Amino acid sequence: MSNPTLLIVAGCNGAGKSSFSNALSPENTSPYDYDLVFLAIYNRLTDGELRERMAHNLSSEDLRSSIESAIANKENFCYEANFNSTPLLHISV
Repeated sequence: MSNPTLLIVAGCNGAGKSSFSNALSPENTSPYDYDLVFLAIYNRLTDGELRERMAHNLSSEDLRSSIESAIANKENFCYEANFNSTPLLHISV
């Protein structure tokens, strides 16, 4: 069995990450769309001055957990990242 792949599709907003990430992802891998996860969490939170920061922190933790789970299970993983708010995580094995 080959080693699993961690693929990060990065680019600025509107660059086509979501359009191309499925084609670039390893076989049988659905790309993790950080923006969609962030928006879902953001919409569940009560409006307030910390709403965006809380959504960002919870989304980042969900992404990190998903990557760590893929590594532990020796699965391929792909996620989309932009250059302004999405974390480019340093993953150590």
